[in-house]
Order: sequence, then C-alpha cells, then structure tokens
Amino acid sequence: MSSTSLTLTCIARRADTHDVTSWQFASLTGDLPAVLAGQCITLHTEIDGKLQCRAYTLSSSPQDACWQVTIKDVGLVSHHLHQSLQVGGEIRADGPFGDFHLTALPCERPLLLSAGSGITPMWAMLRDELARRPEADIRFIHSARSPEDVIFAGELAALAEAHPGVRHALVLEQAPAAHPWVGRLSPDMLKELAPDLLSRHVYLCGPAPYMTAVCTMLTALGLPAGQLHQESFGLPEAPPVATDSNHFWLTLKKSGKKVKILPGQTLLAALEGAGETMMAACRAGVCGACRCSTTGIIERQSVMTLSAQDLENGVALACSCTAKGDVSLDY
Repeated sequence: MSSTSLTLTCIARRADTHDVTSWQFASLTGDLPAVLAGQCITLHTEIDGKLQCRAYTLSSSPQDACWQVTIKDVGLVSHHLHQSLQVGGEIRADGPFGDFHLTALPCERPLLLSAGSGITPMWAMLRDELARRPEADIRFIHSARSPEDVIFAGELAALAEAHPGVRHALVLEQAPAAHPWVGRLSPDMLKELAPDLLSRHVYLCGPAPYMTAVCTMLTALGLPAGQLHQESFGLPEAPPVATDSNHFWLTLKKSGKKVKILPGQTLLAALEGAGETMMAACRAGVCGACRCSTTGIIERQSVMTLSAQDLENGVALACSCTAKGDVSLDY
C-alpha cells in the first residue's frame, strides 16, 4: 500500500450538527489521488508551535470531484481544525490509506452498523455502492444520542427514498415518543431490523464501547467471524502503573533517556506516558505516521505500510508494537 503527500485547499465548510463539521478539499497541485470508499487521510497542522497530525476517514465517495472529511469537535487536533480551518485555508495531507472498504471486501448484501462519527466511512461506502449498483440490497443501522446528533440525516433519508433496496434505521438514546428505535442497539433490534443477518457481511465503525458491545451481540447471534469487518481509531486503554518488577526499558537513541514500558503496552503509549511527543495519527497501525526504528525484541500487531526490508531493519509502527524485552528506539 502506498500513499501520497500533498497540500489541500479548503473549498467548502459546512456545519452538520452542533459539534460536527464537514470540510471539502481540492488539491493545489492537480488531481487528487484515487481513493476507495472507506479509506482515510492524515491531516497535518501546527498547534502552539508543535506539529500535530490526525487520521480522518473520508466521507466523500470516489465519484466526488473533491475530498471531504467530517469531524466531531473532540480532541486536540479536531478542536483546532474546528476553530481555525476556514474556506481558502491550506493543509498538508497524506493518503489515502486503509483496507476498510467494500472494494477489498465485496459482498452482495452488506449490513452497515455505525455510531456517532463512525458513520463517515459508511456514508462513503453507501454512496459508492449505489453508484455502482443502484439496486443493491443494503441495510444501514446508525446509533446516535438524539435526532440533533445524527450526521447526514437528511441526505441518508433522501438516498434511501431514491433506492428501494436501501433500508435504514436510526437507534436513538433520546428520541420523540413516536420514534420506533429508542435506547441502545440490542440483539432484538438487530434481529428485527436485519432478520437475515447471518447471510450478510457486517461493516462496523464507531466508538470503542459501541464496537465491543456490538461484536459481542453479533457473536452471540451466530455471525461467522469472517463476515465481520471493523474500523476503529483511538487511543489504547491506559495500562497499569509500572513497578520495578514488571517492566522493560525503552531507550531513546538520540537522547539516551530511558522510559519504562510494560508488557503489552505499545511503544507509543510508553513514550506519551513519559511525556515524550511522537508523530501519531490513526493509532491503529494503518497510516504509518508513527514509523520508527527499533533494536531489541518487539512484537508487531500491524505491519501495514512496512516493506520486507523495513521489517528486517527493525522498523515498526509505535502505535501497534509492544516490547518483549529492553528496546532502543529512534524516530
């Protein structure tokens, strides 16, 4: 997998909900690279004199002339973009990247499950699939806090009305009395909204607690593991506090500083826990932003963007690599 670094200019900005905004971008230097629906890009910006980056799924489809990202105002980089990125502004981007898309994992009858801003890859996939197969049989179940928190609500309803094969439902924690799906997604809701669930491939994206709960439901309902496809970006859970007997040493080659790292803790989490800063975007082992060079025994949970020569030379992705002993690191 390869990606491109380019400068984008913002050509449109739209408020989707009270805390979600979409930006549309064109390239300053020519055509945008080809993209698959569901893929991501990394946006780079400067905050208080420090370079920061974050991976965002494109909510645009491959048929669109521009790229679009749809971002909730939460987290350092996202909040900064909400405050500062206006029409006419420029920003550096890397990408596209990612293997969470229907092109790589095609199926005749997909079930799309999302919550919150996890709707962004689903929206891109849905539009792309209908552009190629207007009569496609697609189920789309989206969970949100309230009607005011549903991203693309009007567009989704219009698309479903124009395509009889699309059936969508909104599961809302807070909803008017007449709304049929109130609360959180449950096994009974899944069975009613997608009675043929076990014959479909499921695409899942949303906050970690939502994804964990839905995975448990799908397993209990008998969905084969090979029919479940997931996308998730976010920080790993905080590890237990290190003691003198249950940690290794992570040595920073440039400074010689030693950082405690626990068994099972990622290199990135250990660095950030010690107050060190490192470029990191997706935090899921797919974008390559936290690429680093290591010496010592490590275990990689992801090798995406890494070549065979990289692996031989000890290159790793800090967000998805753990130490099996003392390790030296350069970045």
